[in-house]
Amino acid sequence: PELIARAEAEADQPLPELTDALYEDFFKTGDRLPFEKPYFERRRRLGRAAIAVLLGDPSTRARLLPSFLAKLTAILDECSWTLPAHVWEEPTGKDPMHIDLFAAECANNFAEMLVVLNTVIPDKLATRIRSRLHSQFFENYANREPAFHWTTIHNNWNAVCHQGVLGAALAIEEDHDLVARMLHRAAASLPHYLSGFGEDGSTSEGPGYWSYGFGWFSELNAQLEHRTEGELSLFVDNPKIQRMARFAPQMTLANGHRVNFSDGSRTGTLSPPLLTYLGQRLDDPMLQSMGKALYQKQIKKSIDLDQLRRDFFSLSRQALRAPTDPNTASQESPEQPDVYFPDYGAIVARGTDNQGNHWELAAKAGHNDEHHNHNDCGSWLLNVNGHPACLEIGAPEYTHDFFNEGRYTFLAARSLGHSVPYVNGHEQAAGREFAATVLETRIGEDRVEWRIDLSKAYPSEAGCQKLHRTWLFEKSAGRLTVTDHYTLDEAGTFETILIAPPNTVCDGEEARITTEGVQLRIHPNEGTRITAVESCDYRGHNGTDEQVCRIRMSPTVDAASGTAAYSVLVSSSS
Repeated sequence: PELIARAEAEADQPLPELTDALYEDFFKTGDRLPFEKPYFERRRRLGRAAIAVLLGDPSTRARLLPSFLAKLTAILDECSWTLPAHVWEEPTGKDPMHIDLFAAECANNFAEMLVVLNTVIPDKLATRIRSRLHSQFFENYANREPAFHWTTIHNNWNAVCHQGVLGAALAIEEDHDLVARMLHRAAASLPHYLSGFGEDGSTSEGPGYWSYGFGWFSELNAQLEHRTEGELSLFVDNPKIQRMARFAPQMTLANGHRVNFSDGSRTGTLSPPLLTYLGQRLDDPMLQSMGKALYQKQIKKSIDLDQLRRDFFSLSRQALRAPTDPNTASQESPEQPDVYFPDYGAIVARGTDNQGNHWELAAKAGHNDEHHNHNDCGSWLLNVNGHPACLEIGAPEYTHDFFNEGRYTFLAARSLGHSVPYVNGHEQAAGREFAATVLETRIGEDRVEWRIDLSKAYPSEAGCQKLHRTWLFEKSAGRLTVTDHYTLDEAGTFETILIAPPNTVCDGEEARITTEGVQLRIHPNEGTRITAVESCDYRGHNGTDEQVCRIRMSPTVDAASGTAAYSVLVSSSS
């Protein structure tokens, strides 16, 4: 009802315009949001209109059909479906023959609407759609030399672009030889995406981009297996798929939060239809249970129709995979165990203290050339009772500079925006060679200890001979201790940084962090002191002004070797 009501309200409203000036804006300013906000809103409105026509009663369909066809035509009339940010050297911001993530998504959406709504789309309009997809996407993909850059990379671009282009072709292309050539090219390209995952199923893209990349990869598998009646599959004979499917659920935290290293989002819910499909296809009870539980939460809260890409593809999957089991109402999301990903170099541990507070710790080793990289070896986050207490900023506003030379001037990506050491006035450096090594992992029922070597994460100018960091998480006691042991070339300065919420205050020798329902103490251990609590401003992913606090701590005496350590404890809870 809510979706149809929105579609009704928007029926006579013009779509937000995409003017030439908006296409050109990114080339001139490097800002993405002025173009992308109306771009995605146009697609959301089209999706709402399409679903309303599909699911509404006869009178609703009759009223909304003109609106749907007008929106479909308007987006088809767009010269270029690619974002200007992805053709950054083109002053006009337009390149109809360039296929990026969102051009591919658009192609898939149009193909699916052409199939599902074929009885109401006029033949002339349907022919235009088929012609554009055939030339700009199917032939373009199959014949392009050299191939698009995303065919050989290891991140979400590979999976998402392939799903959009191939999914559309599998749905509507009648030239079987062309589809065969496309599949042949994809068979050589998609393994590059899979190689971006460790044997443990992990990816440094994190759970948010897992939802996108692996989510679209899985949807392509569903389309491929359906079209070929199971003769072709992306899942069969790949034992890593099951572990990949479990990665993001294991990185999910309470209260709609998730582990957000690198350019991850701090909040977000995994896709219920995706988890439902994976649970059924892989015969995985945990994924099935989680999918049902998330569907139930969605029913209680109602679906967010304004989520960035809540388009026809998203809405149709929500409807097609909604559970019919009457027991869904009592379905609880399964608790995730403590987990260590050796290939990623990351750990997630959870526990409840004697006061009933629920702690969730995530920490990483890794290296500084990861997907959506931040210089963050040794960083960590802590949520208590479902609320962030020690933070990862995650993805800031995406601009031209953030994806170019200026990336590590942004607070979100540089070391000074993470809870890591600052050695002799030097942050960590970018590059695969600047890495951490896991030394010890001990996961017990009530105690987790994790130790890593950060010595190679810093440039030679830092003079860092040895730097070992240890996390000791004592669950029932409600205490987390972070300890840095270091040796420098000579006596110098050593600081350990902690990123906290903006309302953090210094209280004598301690710092106090207040979240909803709990107050935490940051207690420097003997020989360590707090030197500053600083406010740091940055632009959030949606272009909003945001702030965090940076707690700086250091040994009481500058020396060539020493220890900096602090504990996080609950001060009070309510």
